[in-house]
Amino acid sequence: MLRSLNENEFDRYIDFAYELALDPTRSGYPTYTDGIKIKADFIEASKRALADERDGILLYERDGKVCGWIRYFTEPDEKYLQTAAFNIEIGTRDALHEFIAFARERFPGFDLHLGFPEENTEAVSELESLGFERIEESCNNALDYENYELRPENEHVIEITRENYLLFASLHTQDEDYMYWTAKRILAKLDDWKIFAYVEGGKALGAVYFRSFPELSEIFGIDFEGGVYSGEMFRLLLASALNYDKKHGAKHMVFFCEDREQPDAIAAGFRLVGKYVCYKAKL
Repeated sequence: MLRSLNENEFDRYIDFAYELALDPTRSGYPTYTDGIKIKADFIEASKRALADERDGILLYERDGKVCGWIRYFTEPDEKYLQTAAFNIEIGTRDALHEFIAFARERFPGFDLHLGFPEENTEAVSELESLGFERIEESCNNALDYENYELRPENEHVIEITRENYLLFASLHTQDEDYMYWTAKRILAKLDDWKIFAYVEGGKALGAVYFRSFPELSEIFGIDFEGGVYSGEMFRLLLASALNYDKKHGAKHMVFFCEDREQPDAIAAGFRLVGKYVCYKAKL
């Protein structure tokens, strides 16, 4: 059974929920096994969910015993729903069914996104059997800047601003089918983003876009003209992004990439945290 977490129950179950978050076989994304996010981050994010009317935390009970919790957040204007914790000690399959039923009743018409470590085989196999669309399968990487040395940069890699944004937009809009962060949405919040593009002949042939923060930055994607991967361009774009981030005092960078990009990500200084899979369904 799922029920809303009462605020006065928070302290009783927070340690248990965090313990589950450290086990990739019994938790969802975002993962706390990356050696970057710590318990204090988990507690802070969970408290924010209780305070925001767009978010929520549900306790999962079996036979009168609490066996985990599910945290979710919504973007009502976008009809977007995503889990931000799916930490279940036992009964993941049943918890999924109950949460999906809850979401269909509470958020009809929303797009539901569910992300899990590949190791959570019970969740992955059940979502496959339910016919959810697998929209992403990627390598979750982390980089620690204390071990990163600045790398040479290429003159063809330039920073994207409002003045030359069309260079990036023309490239990024080639494949936006499953993206939340479309060119239009990124432009609306451009002050929160850093973008570098590889430009030749007045055209962007590749671009990296990321959000830079002192504690934890994240690369959201790297685009290539026509979707044709170039390892050399990939490495040049990463060099500019990582150099910028380190110079501005960041401590860590995370990056979810495809298998084809993984060797170049490792060569750039990233370490593999694990495999990530994400599923989507219209409610």
